[in-house]
Amino acid sequence: MNEDHDRPIPQSPLDAAPAATRRLLAETPLGTVEIPRPPLETLPYRAFVMALLGCRGFKLDFNRLASHEALALVSDKLLGPGAFAAERMALANDIVALAAFAGELAGGRPAIAIRTYFAPGDLVWHVDRVNERTAFRLLWPIGRPAGMCVTPTANVDVPLHRAYMRREHPLLCRLDTRVMRTGAAVERLWAHRPAQLAAMMSGTFPFIRDSAQVRQVTPGAASIHRVETPTQPGTYHCSSWGNRRSPGLQIVITAASDQP
Repeated sequence: MNEDHDRPIPQSPLDAAPAATRRLLAETPLGTVEIPRPPLETLPYRAFVMALLGCRGFKLDFNRLASHEALALVSDKLLGPGAFAAERMALANDIVALAAFAGELAGGRPAIAIRTYFAPGDLVWHVDRVNERTAFRLLWPIGRPAGMCVTPTANVDVPLHRAYMRREHPLLCRLDTRVMRTGAAVERLWAHRPAQLAAMMSGTFPFIRDSAQVRQVTPGAASIHRVETPTQPGTYHCSSWGNRRSPGLQIVITAASDQP
């Protein structure tokens, strides 16, 4: 077997030089780098995260809001005015540090979003895409039991995957919306599509050539992966079935620019 396929996902600390992390992303066939993070139980804002996870699932794009302002907006609405003020500021500071890392990596302003609902469409292998020249996405799912799965592009039958997504993508978008609005289980919503549901549960799709070439990000770690652009390949990734009932607090940071 090719040695590249036996290698784990490479790691890069948050204080690594952007050039070093970009080199790792370019060299690994997985197109992904892990950023170690402390376990949830040791985080100073664990109680705040757990309180958010006890609420109905939501999604928020920060847009032009500063991280502490966005978290205050969510917290005041869901948990009451001023709740967890110190904890949410600590989390905001960590998000700022991660966003700065992603921004330096891509040479562009990072866009931040958080969500606590599980999108079933994430269970299907996919590639993120933007129109800029260079782009990376940083994911930090706090409180999820399983990490994101990644695989080399060479392990994907790309024409078959493209045909599959042409058929399935509109249906998956509608499924994501129904889950977010109703909180219903994907098993019930897609009971009439047993083959597709079985593929989501197992992670085994007809366009994945060899399941032995799939790797999983360490649960609780953050990760950076390539976003497909007109000049760079993206990273094929999907979520694990084990996350569907424990979506965690997912922090999503996308940084893109037209710099080479």
